[in-house]
Amino acid sequence: MRFAHYHGRARWFLRALASNRFVLGMALLLAVIVPELIHLTRVGSVYWAGLITSQIEPTLITSAAAIALAHLSIQRIGVLPLVMARSLIAPTLLVSFGAGLFAMYLANLPVARLHYAAAFMVAIGWYFGVATLRRRHLPPVIGMIGVEPQFAQNLPGQVTWILLSEPWLDRRVSAVVVDPHAELSLEWSRFITQLVLQGVPVYHRAHIEEGLTGKVRFSHHADNDFGALLPSLLYLRIKRVIDLLGVVVALPLVLPLLFIAAIAIRLESPGNPVFRQTRMGHRGQRFTCYKLRTMRHDVEGPAFTVDADPRITRVGKYLRKWRIDELPQIFNVLRGEMSWIGPRPEALSLARNYACHVPFYDYRHAVRPGISGWAAVHQGNVAEVEAATEKLEYDFYYIRYFSIWLDLLILIKSIRTVWSGFGSK
Repeated sequence: MRFAHYHGRARWFLRALASNRFVLGMALLLAVIVPELIHLTRVGSVYWAGLITSQIEPTLITSAAAIALAHLSIQRIGVLPLVMARSLIAPTLLVSFGAGLFAMYLANLPVARLHYAAAFMVAIGWYFGVATLRRRHLPPVIGMIGVEPQFAQNLPGQVTWILLSEPWLDRRVSAVVVDPHAELSLEWSRFITQLVLQGVPVYHRAHIEEGLTGKVRFSHHADNDFGALLPSLLYLRIKRVIDLLGVVVALPLVLPLLFIAAIAIRLESPGNPVFRQTRMGHRGQRFTCYKLRTMRHDVEGPAFTVDADPRITRVGKYLRKWRIDELPQIFNVLRGEMSWIGPRPEALSLARNYACHVPFYDYRHAVRPGISGWAAVHQGNVAEVEAATEKLEYDFYYIRYFSIWLDLLILIKSIRTVWSGFGSK
């Protein structure tokens, strides 16, 4: 087996750049240790004395923990090995450092403000630099074994695909995709085994396709691997605790916003500002879903929202754009009928219609429905059966890869979706 070779310094540079341990170690050195060394050299300065507390140890520990958590999150929610999405860096670090600051506040620990802010900014700069260098010097390259060349045509273009016709490599690859149904010789089997032993990720073709498209495709027959779609029962319980903690934190912020929105709705049009609708929930159980009313009662229309729907009020247009109309569902989360993250719940009439036309549609009820979800951040609001089929593929992906890392990714994408107004009708 042959692999690409690099000269001394270039080989060391690429190995360091590809090493997650090196990246994390340098992040801790630059963002935590170096600012502390600077602090020690300037400890007698009157200016610094007002910005840095004398008890800096809690801040050092918290900033290091925040960087480690963000590093792990970025690696776990990345699509492929060595791929670091630059759009995820700032939100992930913001969440981890924000959580650390909140924990210090609850524990009533002193915060070295300048040190904590410096660690946050340096960490962002470092990870952006690493992501840029990896994109330039370590572009993701995936070898294909037993896979037809047309396989990669409909997949995202950020990956370079190479068809391996012989059982050896003459260049670095990020991973290898194998079609298990292809007839492979003993030599190919040994080659794939050596790849695994040398630490090269080897993926089933379906898994690599799912990772790049964010969908799990299904068919009418039994070749759907339902065991792999079964969500983690342990994480379902852990997620319920996380949901309740989220309600405790968010409720004081949400209630004033709901009060203001309700007044605006009543001033524009008569009727109850809260809209109630029976929807299909976890394991097929019906529940009453709460939303802020965004439509008038005196205009008839279909059971779903259409583009430029004349029933939507002026206030309702903005409530929908920024997803404020979904906020009353925080009470559904409190009651255990919904989660913060999960497949969006459908009205009973739509759910029954989809179940009649889309195979395995009801499987999406294996987890609690959510205020935001994997399909919601990719598609927005949809109603047609064809779009619902694609939506179910996103839902299947969420159930298959059901984890805290995927929920964190959806949370980050949801913030961006709310900011842009994507998918609102």
